[in-house]
Amino acid sequence: MQGIFNTISRMWQLQVITLVNRLIYFLQRLPVVGTFIRDRSYAAFRAKRTLGAIAVILMFGAGLIESLLYFWGMLVLPILLWTEDHYTGRVALVLHMYFCISGVMGAVTSAKVLETNKMKYTAIKFMRIAPTRFMRAVLFHRYTTFFLYQGIAFTLVSLFFNFSISHVLQVVGIMTCWRVLCEFLHLAIFQRRGFVLIQKTWATSLTMLISLTLAYLPLTQWSIPLFGAAILDHRWLVTIIVLLGTIAGYVLLKYTDYAGAVRAVTNYADPLLNAELMIADIQKRMIQSTGNDLSLLSTSNSAVVEQSTQSTLDKKGYEQMHALFIKRHISLLRAPFRRRILAIIILGLILSVLTLIFKDRISLDYVGRFTPLLIMAMLNLTVGNQICKVLFFHCDMPLMRYAFYRKHAKQHFLLRLKYILSTNLKLGLCFAAVISVSVLILSEGRNIDSLLAIWILIITLAVFFSLHHLLLYYVLQPYTAELETNNPLFTIVNSLISLGMVVAIFIGPTLWVLTTALIVLTVSYLISALPLVNKYAHHHFRVK
Repeated sequence: MQGIFNTISRMWQLQVITLVNRLIYFLQRLPVVGTFIRDRSYAAFRAKRTLGAIAVILMFGAGLIESLLYFWGMLVLPILLWTEDHYTGRVALVLHMYFCISGVMGAVTSAKVLETNKMKYTAIKFMRIAPTRFMRAVLFHRYTTFFLYQGIAFTLVSLFFNFSISHVLQVVGIMTCWRVLCEFLHLAIFQRRGFVLIQKTWATSLTMLISLTLAYLPLTQWSIPLFGAAILDHRWLVTIIVLLGTIAGYVLLKYTDYAGAVRAVTNYADPLLNAELMIADIQKRMIQSTGNDLSLLSTSNSAVVEQSTQSTLDKKGYEQMHALFIKRHISLLRAPFRRRILAIIILGLILSVLTLIFKDRISLDYVGRFTPLLIMAMLNLTVGNQICKVLFFHCDMPLMRYAFYRKHAKQHFLLRLKYILSTNLKLGLCFAAVISVSVLILSEGRNIDSLLAIWILIITLAVFFSLHHLLLYYVLQPYTAELETNNPLFTIVNSLISLGMVVAIFIGPTLWVLTTALIVLTVSYLISALPLVNKYAHHHFRVK
């Protein structure tokens, strides 16, 4: 056990040092604060040790928040939305959903031994930690924190629903043993068949679809028996799971050789075996120009092309450059817009069907408590982030080295804001229209006041996120040449949106109060945007 704790300590040191060095790098680029942080801060052992202690606390906090979001978002929120307040079967329903999602889906999609990540590659290839020693430490740390985080999160849920805390901790312990047993089975399948189950997209996707369907079917009129709760309460079956999980854990920590399994998933040069490289490659392909736009223009009506070309040539400077860029990459810029329009249509159909099914069980006032979810919906439906990546990769990356281009950031910022805003407003209007259908079904066409507030709210969010993504791009410029976002400040600012949404759900503001607050925030954002671009873009609008 001493070797396991030493290895866990080295893993944490590596994570903490990487995080602290990255924070120092980006804090140096902050106004006012950055002038007090020198390069010798990287060698300041005592200061970095203090920051490291803070980083460890933040890591624990992040793990706990992740578990809380899982329980509240995947279990509690659907139950609150789709069951009555006096519904007496909530304990069995929560246990059933927990078994389907954490037990069935997690058993197939989560396996630490055969998982590919940068930490595993760095520890084994660079730090030369023995694969068996490293994996034993990873597994011990993983399932200890799994029990800790999920136990705390589930306990808070139990207080909300008046469950027995001892029963909750017993269920989390059973689930921990089950996941350890599944870890052993994943490794056994690989050792016997050379088959890495979690890398098979068809298997993980099918398991997720079936598990989520079984988890949420009891909330519909096509109810199924709550077999998950029955399994977790079945004494003999639970005893077998705990016994087998304990034996599997002992074998994994004491007698298993991980060299072959680790070697198979740490071939960093092969993108098929490295999720991060594969994701980076996918991101580049998503914004890769096909080169067909000019050929499409040449085969179009000559009079239209000539008129369009003349209108572009009549423009000057950055306005002409922007117009030429839009013409050259029009299909690339329209692709995310079309995907989101399709997603909005599908979402509208699903919401309409669900509203028709549950209109007798839920009211418009009850659903109104969760209108802050529209913030998250618009965050994912707007195209500002995708367009900023296209602008960076195909236009700005070679130009950022020139001082005059950074100095004139205000000019091309305004041109791009106008284009992104027009695109997002179209998406927002379509989304507001499909949401209106569900509202009209629930209110039977009588609640026009709520419809007006929803339209204003969604249009405000379209303006906010259009400005938000472009402003962060100019002020922080988070992208590397590989389209990675390693800027922690960028991550923190974006995380505040998710945090604000969660806080808004707990506070439960009325629809008009939420709309008014977002209007004030958006107007403040608009007023401060140009001064921020003028002040910081010249220094920060660079390739990291």
